[in-house]
Amino acid sequence: MNVNSTGDPRTRWRFRHALSACRRFAVGLRSRLTSERGQALLEFAFLLPILLVFLLSLVDFGIALDRREVIQHAVREGARQGSIGLSEAQITDVVVDQSQGVLTVADISICYAPGPGGAPAGFAGSAVRVSATLTYKFSMGSGELLGAFGVAPISIDMTPSAEARMETSVTGVTPC
Repeated sequence: MNVNSTGDPRTRWRFRHALSACRRFAVGLRSRLTSERGQALLEFAFLLPILLVFLLSLVDFGIALDRREVIQHAVREGARQGSIGLSEAQITDVVVDQSQGVLTVADISICYAPGPGGAPAGFAGSAVRVSATLTYKFSMGSGELLGAFGVAPISIDMTPSAEARMETSVTGVTPC
């Protein structure tokens, strides 16, 4: 039976509509089988941990730079206070207070250097030298995330120091 030449027009319309629907289904099925929609999601899932490690390491490095600036300011302030004649204990207290809780008393060292022209250590014209030692261990990006991959955490040793000329003499000093 030839539907195209004889029969009810509604039957011809149904046949053409069904044939068109089958073709659309076949084309849709073929495009779904060759689709790459999930590929981007899978690539993102592989790259996400690497991006997170990089981003968090960048944040950690920024925190380390901030800590370095804070302790550099603290030792500079300690040297300035030492130049006007404060004792070593008072200088240490100033440095600890200025470090915003980053440094402890054990991290700070103070010594007095002889001045130009032969001025002995601790006398006016000599220099007071304040230094601190801090090891910053990365915690976020390269600490915990890289530790999961078997990589040792990264740390940075910081040893800022500052020196100031003594304006008054101090007795009982530690020479450099």
